[in-house]
Amino acid sequence: MYENLIELFKTDLISGGLLGNIEYDGQLSATAYIILAVVLLGIIAGLGWCFYRAVMATDKSIEPQHHDEVGD
Repeated sequence: MYENLIELFKTDLISGGLLGNIEYDGQLSATAYIILAVVLLGIIAGLGWCFYRAVMATDKSIEPQHHDEVGD
């Protein structure tokens, strides 16, 4: 029953012009490579920024806190 509904839904969408026939030739388009490169560069830059912030946070010298300075 579900297969019939799926086929009916697919044919209505294709005949209505909402979906076209998708043919995959085994390669990505130039647009896909550009999007992939931008996403990968964003991830690499984000991880680099996080690593830089972590290194800079540990680089600061912290003065020891005495027991009478804790709290108000």
